[in-house]
Amino acid sequence: MITVTDIPALADNYIWALVSETGGAVIVDPGEADPVIRYFDQKHCHLEAILLTHHHPDHTDGVEPLLGYLNVQVPVYGPFDTLGRVPIQPVHEADRILLPSGAVFTVLAVPGHTADHVAYQGEGLLFPGDTLFSAGCGRLFEARMEDLFASVQRLGRLDPSTRAYPAHEYTLANLAFAATLEPDNRLIAQYRGQARKQRMQKRATLPTTIGLEHAVNPFLRTATGSIRTAAEHHAGKPLGQLFEIFREIRLWKDHFIAREDVM
Repeated sequence: MITVTDIPALADNYIWALVSETGGAVIVDPGEADPVIRYFDQKHCHLEAILLTHHHPDHTDGVEPLLGYLNVQVPVYGPFDTLGRVPIQPVHEADRILLPSGAVFTVLAVPGHTADHVAYQGEGLLFPGDTLFSAGCGRLFEARMEDLFASVQRLGRLDPSTRAYPAHEYTLANLAFAATLEPDNRLIAQYRGQARKQRMQKRATLPTTIGLEHAVNPFLRTATGSIRTAAEHHAGKPLGQLFEIFREIRLWKDHFIAREDVM
């Protein structure tokens, strides 16, 4: 059995620690080393592996300092475009990673936020990096909008009970946007109230579940009439396929300013 714990880092990142009953820890996307080192000191864990979802510095800059401080050599798994930034074992679509705890994760290629972005899925868990957030999705940096759309839809097809652990605390800002698109969505309003309480208590709003995201995440709700209406009103014209709706709201979100204290 593994326990997943959030390690807050930088401005709004979460580094995820997957800790086994023996104290072995797998770290996901260490953007800096110091919070992980403090966590290990407090919990008496030992590092067994590192998983990287993409090459951005706020997900990789802690790898070498962490390995150096702990003076250990452990496998570091990541997509090909992290090679050169840190020493890794490159992973590709459908690769299976057996962790020392016995847990097995499958690599999912989810390009969009970056061209080589991957997610790790297994044991009822999903680590989507910056592809899927609670009530949102990642910005487009390197790939095509079509790639991002396909990647988000792919994650949305996972079992609804799958617990997702995105890499940033963006929930309140994303819910502010979701509520703009669907002001009458009661589940969004309820979730927003819950998230506010969690942040006031300095608690993470994550994990989320794929099932919850289908109820509150506009990027997984492009087939609903309310999202289509909002997107077409913003575009000032009728929109055709679901991809066009996705593109419109993703571009809209890029310039949306949340009237929300995201804490």
